Amino acid sequence: MPADSASLNALVGERLRAVRKRRRMTLAQVEEASGGEFRTSVLGAYERGERGLAAHRLLRLAELYRVSPAELLPDGDQNSDRDHAVSQRYPPDSVL
Repeated sequence: MPADSASLNALVGERLRAVRKRRRMTLAQVEEASGGEFRTSVLGAYERGERGLAAHRLLRLAELYRVSPAELLPDGDQNSDRDHAVSQRYPPDSVL
């Protein structure tokens, strides 16, 4: 996997974990809330940045967490210099 893809996966993973924790949900609770659609092992891999996340899966997680999909993407809150640097490499029309 190219370094840029790994960086993007890591940033998205950090966002996923932060939102899940803010919702005070465990990985097992997300699996249960999704009716088994998201297994704990896969969610953990997303959060660690070990696995890329397809757009439709990201949208579904945003729905489960009741947040905007933009909140799960780098530069979604416009506050992080690191996110801004990544967003320069991945313009809005980029594919995850």
